[in-house]
Amino acid sequence: MDSRFRGNDDLVFGIIAIFLLHAFPAQAAEEYVPCPVCPPMVVVPDGQFVMGDAKSHIANEKPEVAVTISRRFALGRTEVSFDQWQACVDDKACPGGQDDHGWGRGARPVINIGWADANAYTDWVAKRSGLVCRLPSEAEWEYAARAGTRTAFWWGDAPGNGKANCRDCLGDKDHPYGTKPVGSLPPNPWGLHEMNGNVWEWTADCWTPDHSTAAAPASCGDKVVKGGSWYYFSPMSRAAARAKNDARTASYNIGLRVLCELP
Repeated sequence: MDSRFRGNDDLVFGIIAIFLLHAFPAQAAEEYVPCPVCPPMVVVPDGQFVMGDAKSHIANEKPEVAVTISRRFALGRTEVSFDQWQACVDDKACPGGQDDHGWGRGARPVINIGWADANAYTDWVAKRSGLVCRLPSEAEWEYAARAGTRTAFWWGDAPGNGKANCRDCLGDKDHPYGTKPVGSLPPNPWGLHEMNGNVWEWTADCWTPDHSTAAAPASCGDKVVKGGSWYYFSPMSRAAARAKNDARTASYNIGLRVLCELP
């Protein structure tokens, strides 16, 4: 892994907001398209961040670890959609026939893919683009999800109505069962959509019980998934949240997002 007056409250908070806006300006997303059939990406800058959450009641998110991302990279602007996956199927590089669970295909995130399937897609993007493309590491994924912020979600510490697709995120009277089309919800400050909720996303890393040990070799059985999903409550959609999934198990809760290394 590469090495937080009482008085006129409105006025005080307004001054603080102005200060923060100028001290930490939002970075305009730099879009990147590796090839005509590749998923649109955004360029994620190099930098440092703190991975994990020392205040969490979930042990596997601790301890906090200072991480340096030494090189910028391109990351999928959205999760890979069924349509984008189909281009790989048509090229005979990816398996087809994934069940859409009755929600439809098209722009919805591809689901029911195992870890090896996800890697088949990233290998195909690599071949078509001439770049080194792969699944993001857990650290790269969390860095991109935080997008320079330190809060639970990129917009703050509360789930926030309409910013993520999870069981208690949208504010609907009835929970919206199922995925939403990719790009439906607001992007984070770095231009990435649905980093919180919708579907869990495969990462390259093997599961570890916490952040005190390095990730195991790629041959492990359990992989880290990040981001939460439509099915889970908001705590699992926080940037620091993590879960494990058997690499051989495909699920209607899990999809992928592609990372390409930049020259």
